[in-house]
Amino acid sequence: MRRFEREVTDPVLINEMLKLMDTAYIGVNDADGIPYVVPLSFGYEMTDALLKVYIHTTKAGKKIDLFRRDPRVCVTFSEFNDFPDNKYKGHYHDYRSVIAKGTMKLLDYNDDPAEWEKGYNLLYTCNNREIKPLHERKAVPNMYIGVIACDMKDVTAKSEFPLRSAEDVPFMNVYDMPADETPFDISDIIRDRKARMAEQNDK
Repeated sequence: MRRFEREVTDPVLINEMLKLMDTAYIGVNDADGIPYVVPLSFGYEMTDALLKVYIHTTKAGKKIDLFRRDPRVCVTFSEFNDFPDNKYKGHYHDYRSVIAKGTMKLLDYNDDPAEWEKGYNLLYTCNNREIKPLHERKAVPNMYIGVIACDMKDVTAKSEFPLRSAEDVPFMNVYDMPADETPFDISDIIRDRKARMAEQNDK
């Protein structure tokens, strides 16, 4: 990453960034070699080692055929905050983005009822909707729950504004801030990043 000072590596901050997102853009290899990207609602859970993204889909269609042909996918999440008429600390916009590479697994309810229901519930909670329990339905919905398992080493995240804690992750309303042309002081972020890179090189 060229602008390494904008990279976010702390899983806590990445988790907070994902809470802002409402759409997952999933890229899969098309048969003609051109990437096919589809936007979907999603749920997720993550640990320090693994990000699992859950989507739901019908049991037939182009994306299903592609997932079965090649389950390797790249999923992107992003939010953008634009303030072109109110420059703040040298910036006219701010953003949060997360990109993850992983493998898609399509689950029928009968394959793994517990994992299927976990994904089903997370799709509600991550979209700020009240869960409709399966036992209150007349039947289990006839759909797949897709599970994308991403090793955290294959997850990258970025932010335009510096992030040091979870409180920094939500977008700042620059229109409520006093005018300020002084650039952000990110010397500590640069110093810490260089120290981590040097430590990795010494291993």
